[in-house]
Amino acid sequence: MAKAADGRVLIVAALVNPTGPDQGLESVTILNTTPKTIDLKGWALADRNKNRVPLSGVINAGQAVMVKLPSKGIELSNDGGIITLLDNKGLKVHGVSYTSQDASKEGWTIVF
Repeated sequence: MAKAADGRVLIVAALVNPTGPDQGLESVTILNTTPKTIDLKGWALADRNKNRVPLSGVINAGQAVMVKLPSKGIELSNDGGIITLLDNKGLKVHGVSYTSQDASKEGWTIVF
């Protein structure tokens, strides 16, 4: 298995304003652009307030994984925000930002 330093895992999309209540329906999609499987144990997604949700499992080479966010812990604001992917050492692997205009369409996924 590869380590984070061996390649890149990217945040490629997020559903920050789902149809109806947001809690428990928001998601972030990550993509392993490397030719190796990466163990996500100890990795996390963080919001603009540095709240974190832990990741687990593996992401295979070339695979995209949609991470459903829990109703508590991490907040993807409809007023715009930042999403950060952290490795098992707490180091930033990738980060994206979005605006309130990006999040204004209920039920639409933002592609980064």
